[in-house]
Amino acid sequence: MTSSRPDRAARQNERPAEILRAAERLFAQKGYHATTMREVATAAGVGLSLVVYHFKSKDALYYAIFERRQYVNEERLKRLESVDLVGPAALEAIIDAFIEPVLALHESPDDIWYARLVFREAADPSSQERSVISVLFDPMARAFIAALEQALPGKRPGFYPWAYLFSVGALTQSSFDDRIGNLVTAPAFDQKNEVLRSYIRAALAYG
Repeated sequence: MTSSRPDRAARQNERPAEILRAAERLFAQKGYHATTMREVATAAGVGLSLVVYHFKSKDALYYAIFERRQYVNEERLKRLESVDLVGPAALEAIIDAFIEPVLALHESPDDIWYARLVFREAADPSSQERSVISVLFDPMARAFIAALEQALPGKRPGFYPWAYLFSVGALTQSSFDDRIGNLVTAPAFDQKNEVLRSYIRAALAYG
């Protein structure tokens, strides 16, 4: 039996999301420069022409991945806006707003690829040639830096932006659990989130 026209239309509407999911995984595994549009098409089970039709270029496809996941940063900002920045629990609340929406990605075998892609993009020197960080992440970064300035007044000049970036490094690195197995015989994976939280807390409070 052939598919009905509505079924075909629904399938066509799903194609861009399927392409984005395949691209997200490949870019996370191989990086921006090593991944080709043809590889993305093969992974998504579509023709290269369809990928180009929907996303025009590799740069546009790459940006669209992060744009689709922008709800993560929006959730972080929403949580940050609810923090009493001069209250006694301000630092804890800022840290929770910063890390919890990201750590939620680690719980899904599909979503973890995006967390790992963010790590690659944040660590890639060539990221400054693209607009992902400057457009989709830097506005949020400035909001968190401003919150830290209020919650932790009196730090030395330059502390707040550097402390934020170092916290980003710790958070994005946490998306990779593989190496911990090389360092200890019985890695306590269930302790990762709390160690990360206490590490960032100490760095911000006592740095």
